[in-house]
Amino acid sequence: MFWGDERYVPPDHPDSNEGMTRRAWLDRVAIPIGNVHPMPTDEVDPAVAAQKFDRQLQDFFQTQPGVFPAVDLILLGIGDDAHTASLFPQTEALQVCDRLITVGSKDGQPRITFTVPLINTARCIVFLVSGASKQTALAHIFAPEDDHNTYPARMIQPQNGELIWLLDAAAGENFVRSTRES
Repeated sequence: MFWGDERYVPPDHPDSNEGMTRRAWLDRVAIPIGNVHPMPTDEVDPAVAAQKFDRQLQDFFQTQPGVFPAVDLILLGIGDDAHTASLFPQTEALQVCDRLITVGSKDGQPRITFTVPLINTARCIVFLVSGASKQTALAHIFAPEDDHNTYPARMIQPQNGELIWLLDAAAGENFVRSTRES
């Protein structure tokens, strides 16, 4: 299990994805520690931590720099602004194509994240989306044409894998209505 993104805070910080995942799930099941690969947030410079995790992925998947492994499954969500992982609208992280891991940023706060090319090499990508607040983002993501840099989840298009969207009733309300009207 690898994290797809992480806020640049220690694991015991309330905003840590790793900390939340451990409290909600991993601390409650018998999973070998060697199967859990959190993103490092212990370096002074987040770019160094991103490089460290990039090498860890290369070592695990036995790939060379610049080669993107085909991860079996990547589970993602979206934000109200159509970001996914820590790939936020109009940020430099969206343009990184030569690494597995990069530094993202939200409101000046660094995050470590999978890059778009790494995500797009997955064999299966599943988006779990909940809440009415996601309806506008979904409309832009699914629009025939729109700006990928403004709505980053549009960039997620697996090269050879499957893309599955699971929406709860509130998030998918407009999509169900438009399907029934057709």
